[in-house]
Amino acid sequence: MRLFSLLFICLSFAACTKHTKNKSLVFSKYPNLKIGFSTQNFQKAMPVNVESLSEIIDYASKEGYDFIELRDDQASLSQDECKVLAELARKNKLDVIYEIQKNILDTGYYDVFERGLANTLLFTGPGILRALVSKSEFELDSTKKGWNKAEMIQLSSLADSCARVAKNNKIQFIVENLNEPFFSNSDAYLGLDSFFRNTTGTGLQFDIGNPFRNSSRENADPQKVADFLATMGNRWVTTHLKTLKEGESQPRLTSNPLEVDKVIELMAKQNVRYVTIELLPVTDKKQCFDNHAKSIQFLKEKGILKTD
Repeated sequence: MRLFSLLFICLSFAACTKHTKNKSLVFSKYPNLKIGFSTQNFQKAMPVNVESLSEIIDYASKEGYDFIELRDDQASLSQDECKVLAELARKNKLDVIYEIQKNILDTGYYDVFERGLANTLLFTGPGILRALVSKSEFELDSTKKGWNKAEMIQLSSLADSCARVAKNNKIQFIVENLNEPFFSNSDAYLGLDSFFRNTTGTGLQFDIGNPFRNSSRENADPQKVADFLATMGNRWVTTHLKTLKEGESQPRLTSNPLEVDKVIELMAKQNVRYVTIELLPVTDKKQCFDNHAKSIQFLKEKGILKTD
């Protein structure tokens, strides 16, 4: 009965759309890149359920986005719910990247990973599952500057183990940089650069704001970050575009310590195709949509995007 109810919701949204994009957003210099956004942008205004996510999928298709990142923090959506959403996304020709908001060293991580992987398998598109590389270990210790050697061994082993399980299911496993230092201090702590030296199968979702946030344990130098990204090759898989002001995330895109156009250029050179808009969520749904429109306008004014 529950599945029939979910299908009815899906069909109701399907009846309201022609399943063709009213717009087509294209990167001006690099047409092979794809533009999308994270559903976390709406999490304060809309619950994570089939009805809300169906509305977001319909909006993304009409506005010309290529994909969404479906943020399901604890992989709480059921298989039936994901089947409904996957069918709606397929009809709207929209790819879906699945995101869990759980870091690898956190208690209960692997259960969330397994549920997230099972849900990812239901969606057509790039076949990407994303988790966090850090979070709980830094939240529990306000003085912690980075990982120690024992933590790095455990972290890198678990990450590549997840990557192997995902790959066996034809899914790519990636992690997002968060609070950890971007670069190691060999005498004191290890950072994200060490993580990627110690792993082989785990990909990167690069968040352009997190290395410079107030919550980052070491504020990174933008040029050093750019130089590091230039060496990543196919380990770099997706990017979050966001804006910081005085070290805090903002509700729409503007300038950033590491500028958007520089990141897009680096992505294009390494065939990193998925560009995601991630905004500070607000409680008003109409304002959420307006913030997306203003962010797209910013990218157009920078000459990064155009509408075909």
